[in-house]
Amino acid sequence: MQALQQLWQQVAARPLWAPPNFWRYVQLRWRLRLKPLDPTQVTHVGSLAKVNACASCTNLCCVGPQATVLLRLQDVAMLQDVGRLDMLSQNKPRFDEALLRQRPALRRQVRSQAWEIFPVLRQDSMFACAALATSGRCTLYPHWPLSCARFPYSLRPAEEETFYSRRCQSFWVDPPLEARGLQMAQAAVAAYNERIMDAILLAYAPAELKALGLLQHLQLPAAGAAQSS
Repeated sequence: MQALQQLWQQVAARPLWAPPNFWRYVQLRWRLRLKPLDPTQVTHVGSLAKVNACASCTNLCCVGPQATVLLRLQDVAMLQDVGRLDMLSQNKPRFDEALLRQRPALRRQVRSQAWEIFPVLRQDSMFACAALATSGRCTLYPHWPLSCARFPYSLRPAEEETFYSRRCQSFWVDPPLEARGLQMAQAAVAAYNERIMDAILLAYAPAELKALGLLQHLQLPAAGAAQSS
């Protein structure tokens, strides 16, 4: 994790548009926004005191094919650091078009290049996350993906606002928990920024990522490292 963060700081400090990388930059810029969002500048819609009540949940966010967690470079590095690479899988579910029409965010994800490249958290035969203990607790916590840390808080990038997703119907509203809600909202922004970091690092530093042992867990196009979104 530390080596990946250091690599990101080095690459992010460069003028990405400078020759000989101008056309690489143009291609990346065409695909996605390259400037990470500042969590302190993102507004939140609704109450930050609304927090998911996992203990009373009847529809676990980590159970079911629709709950597949797409990982990122930072997630893979973290699982590598804590010796849990057994959680990585390229076995991804297929979703019917009716569901994808109902879930625009899911549709964007499964049609992205990142869906083809990055692994997901492994699930068992009952579509439960393999990190889920019989007690219902996550065995990866606190070393879990940002997608898990932010759920069910989500981000609207264009509007630069976070909100509490309707996907989670088990919650309570308690003002003393605002700090926790803020932490989850900021994690939603960080999860979005991970996409930008991954796209830039795959385009500008594939050799360094390979040296860190991260590329072997991705399914890159035959031509080599490609931009993800």
